[in-house]
Amino acid sequence: MRKFWEQDILQNIIVIEFLKRGADILAQNDGAILVRDRLSGVICLSANDESSAADALEACGDYDLLLLSQPLMFGYVHKKYNLVCERPCFQGVYTKGNPLPLKGDLKIAVADDKELEKIIATYEFADPEGLKKAQKRGMLFAAHTDGQFCGYIGEHEEGSMGMLHVFPEFRGRGYAYELESFMINKKLSEGSTPYCHIIYDNAVSLSLQKKLGLEIAAQYIFWAHKKDEQ
Repeated sequence: MRKFWEQDILQNIIVIEFLKRGADILAQNDGAILVRDRLSGVICLSANDESSAADALEACGDYDLLLLSQPLMFGYVHKKYNLVCERPCFQGVYTKGNPLPLKGDLKIAVADDKELEKIIATYEFADPEGLKKAQKRGMLFAAHTDGQFCGYIGEHEEGSMGMLHVFPEFRGRGYAYELESFMINKKLSEGSTPYCHIIYDNAVSLSLQKKLGLEIAAQYIFWAHKKDEQ
């Protein structure tokens, strides 16, 4: 399986990064691996054939949330485990290893409690507890220009970059590029490979990732969850 991961780092970056973080290997065979991230509890499946993947999935009796590194098992987990995914994602990976230059237009620091309140109120996919955890880990950042709070970015608990948001009145100035450049450099400084997930119909975000130099995996990844979960 290591050879399989190395042949397609873009598709398998989640498993690679989970294992670097000390993930538990729940099951593995010649064609699949099932791992659980210790920090977030997220379970990820990476596989190159359906039979191997099905065998690996037997390691757990049921799943509330399952991250699929390839789309080949989505129909199977939908039928067997009653999991759904409304919005597949592109996966972008920064493979260059070199920090990006920063213009220095923004003052970026870990969000304080007042800034956290505004982030919770404005982030499209707001998960208050998740955002609070990111702040506590020191991985939720607020940006200021001329003393004004203009945007934010962070790291999701499972390790992907996200939460990128620039307030409307500050858009068009390159701040999203600067914020994500900062986040990429932060991840690199910690020995991680920066990666992110872009909802399939978010053309603006996809364009930004390419501009920053992230490479896009050939296939969608799926966050598959129970029907009654959001």
